[in-house]
Amino acid sequence: MPADDYAGFLPPVFANRPDGEDITLRTFIVGDPLPDHQMAGIPAPMQMFLDLVAPAMERAGADGFAHLWLDHHPHEQPGWRLSLAHIGTVADLNAAVAKPLARLAQAMSVTEFETANWEETRPLWRKRAQPVRLVYWGRLGRHVRAVIGHGDAPSFYLPAGAGVRSDQAVASLPLLDDMLGARSVLAADGLGFENALQIGIALGRAHLIESWIEAGGDEKEPYFRPMQIWHQAWLTHAVMDLAIASLAMSGQPPMPALDYAGDATPQSRKAALDDLSAWLTALFFSEANPAHRNAFIAGVQNAVWLDPDLQQYVQPQQRDEIIQGLLPYCRWFLAMALYNHLGNLADDRATADQISLFDLLVASLPELASLNSLSTQRDIEQHIIRIDAARAAAAFDALVIPFCDLLMPRLSLAASRHQAG
Repeated sequence: MPADDYAGFLPPVFANRPDGEDITLRTFIVGDPLPDHQMAGIPAPMQMFLDLVAPAMERAGADGFAHLWLDHHPHEQPGWRLSLAHIGTVADLNAAVAKPLARLAQAMSVTEFETANWEETRPLWRKRAQPVRLVYWGRLGRHVRAVIGHGDAPSFYLPAGAGVRSDQAVASLPLLDDMLGARSVLAADGLGFENALQIGIALGRAHLIESWIEAGGDEKEPYFRPMQIWHQAWLTHAVMDLAIASLAMSGQPPMPALDYAGDATPQSRKAALDDLSAWLTALFFSEANPAHRNAFIAGVQNAVWLDPDLQQYVQPQQRDEIIQGLLPYCRWFLAMALYNHLGNLADDRATADQISLFDLLVASLPELASLNSLSTQRDIEQHIIRIDAARAAAAFDALVIPFCDLLMPRLSLAASRHQAG
């Protein structure tokens, strides 16, 4: 009998995740430009391609997926795009997909758009891709079938309660990230400080984009729609394991559903985000876990600063305001981590990883150099106050967050998913 009674009943997590740079993605412009951004019916030749490509790739022994999307770039004509992904080389992808692609090219124009890896293509989708259909094969296909066929899968993987079917693209976006994107937050040693910050960032991004859609009106909505879809999908992915963990917490409420419905409005989506925010705050980021709570709040409030893709929308004055807003959190995080670290040094319990990361931090922020195992709480606070906002913000992502995550207490959650795929 496993120690965790839930492990055998929860949908599996994808095992042996490939490196993002090992995933080749070829994207094509298919067919003629569309007259507007409205969702058009999938052309018959493209529908046939999507029906035939998975069996052809399975026969070739390939692992990957096909992603059909509508391009919502604000300065280009909208149109169909087809991304083909393969865990392997461009040559292997081309050889495996040659026949289905040649058949599609006989019926519609197919023009090369971009060849890149997963890490380079995913940000592109965030800005302009409205997902229409996702088809998986190989290891990825087997994992998707295992999840969708799992009795409890709708509670964790699909945008539960929004009436979305498992064969719709937005329903499988969290699955795609589960296999290729950010790693599960439920590590063996529990939910960490950096996990809480990442969840806050994801929620902050989603709220921010809904506000832009609402402020921009009907004219701007099509351009922000891809960002709304992808960010809500990533938010679903970020909180997926927390929803699973809540099952193992006696008397805790289930995670509220995000609104992925086709007729969703900015108001209904924002209301769903508010419900999720309240659930996260009450369940995981309470007074009992101040490090997690403050990291979560900092992520929500500073989502733009911590997301390079969104910084393009920030004016210089706004950037300065964000940095000033980030500084109190940066100082609080540093103080908490330094209390722990210098105490560990005094007790001779500091690990080599902690010491080497502290040395890197001091090299970036020399104001901390004179701190040692004899420093008092007031000494720590006085040294931190001397760090100016710009340098603190510059060091935040690369050094402060990892250092804090290494020193902050972790929140243990009594649930896990078994490995599959």
